[in-house]
Amino acid sequence: MNTKYFEKVENKYIFNVSLIFWHIFIALSTLAIAASILVFLWSIIPAMEKNVEKQAYPEKKQYPAPVKVALTDLKLEEVKKEEAPPPVSQKEIETPVAKQTQQIFEDTRGKVEYEVALKMLKTYIPPTKYSWSGNGYWSYPDPNGERLWKYYKSEKYRQWNPTEPGTEDKLKYALNYANANNYIDKKKILDSYVAVVKVLSEAKRLKVLEILMSNVASSVSMNSSVCNSVARIVKKMATEDNVSYLEDVVRFGKNNLKDGTLTLDYLASIIDKFDATQRVTIIDYFIKSYYSYFNQNYANHKEATDLFLPMIAHIKSDQQPKALMQYYGIYLEKNRERDNEIARIEIQHQQSIKEIDNQYILDQANAQAEYMQKQKLQEEFRKKSLMGIAGGIVLIVLIASILVFLSIQRSVKRIEEKLLANENSKL
Repeated sequence: MNTKYFEKVENKYIFNVSLIFWHIFIALSTLAIAASILVFLWSIIPAMEKNVEKQAYPEKKQYPAPVKVALTDLKLEEVKKEEAPPPVSQKEIETPVAKQTQQIFEDTRGKVEYEVALKMLKTYIPPTKYSWSGNGYWSYPDPNGERLWKYYKSEKYRQWNPTEPGTEDKLKYALNYANANNYIDKKKILDSYVAVVKVLSEAKRLKVLEILMSNVASSVSMNSSVCNSVARIVKKMATEDNVSYLEDVVRFGKNNLKDGTLTLDYLASIIDKFDATQRVTIIDYFIKSYYSYFNQNYANHKEATDLFLPMIAHIKSDQQPKALMQYYGIYLEKNRERDNEIARIEIQHQQSIKEIDNQYILDQANAQAEYMQKQKLQEEFRKKSLMGIAGGIVLIVLIASILVFLSIQRSVKRIEEKLLANENSKL
């Protein structure tokens, strides 16, 4: 009686309750698998790095206006003679020595145009009137060299020994020093020489050409730029007989790679505002003041000179050079505090820029660290989600096996009950 009772309770309550319990476990495992799949899908999506925008640089404060120098500030009558500032030493470049190179292959591109440019230069400085060959003498290394040369007329039997380089030699040295290694570059330099000499009278051209060839920069583009700037000055000085001022002008241009041509172009634009008899001295003072007064600062030099130009009409021609130098000294003295203020503005502006740059670098570093942290987090969740999916599947399989076992057990009991009932009915 007790056995049947317990079997009845087991079939009616315990088995059903356990069935519900195991189904709940399957449902929870299914939900865990679904959640793990969602987490896995999220973990394989590439992490997005935060876009860091750089803060805009602040506008620089406006410079204070320069303190002007009045004409009455210049004590022109009291000063007997205004000396120019001591010249700044500049490295003299003598006629460069030709580089010894062994030419294996000659690039003939642009050779025809180069020969045309050389012919044009010789048109302005005719070899029939001005010597291009220089001086020297022939020597014969072989004891019978002179007799062999007279018979065969071959240059291998004699050697030219220059004692004084001619224009041809100086031109070759200049082209070589300027690194004009092909005919295209050589033509550019010849064209720039022609641009200078063609605006001069014939008597001045050879001397000016020698000045250009003896002050050569080691760059084709730099030489062309300097000569083009010099040509603009020469056009304003075409009537000047003394061309020695060009020595300083050309040297100044090639020695100041940054602002040399800018300064010469500016000088060309203002030189005709001065009296023609004073322009050579003005050029000399202008170049020296660039070093001595303005410490090679083109902007400050130009700003100060622009304010002086309106005074020229009220200054006697013979006092213009003296007035210019005196003006520069007074201008710098009056604007000393302004220069200090400009320096403070520059320092503050550069400091602001530096702070923005540093903050930008810091933001980029933080964004990179955050991005790496996101990648690490996604990698950890990817591993956990895979473990969750695998664990859920294993749990479902295990519970399903238990349910199958219970279902088989229940089915067997039902079959036994039916068989027992049939046996009892037969009795």
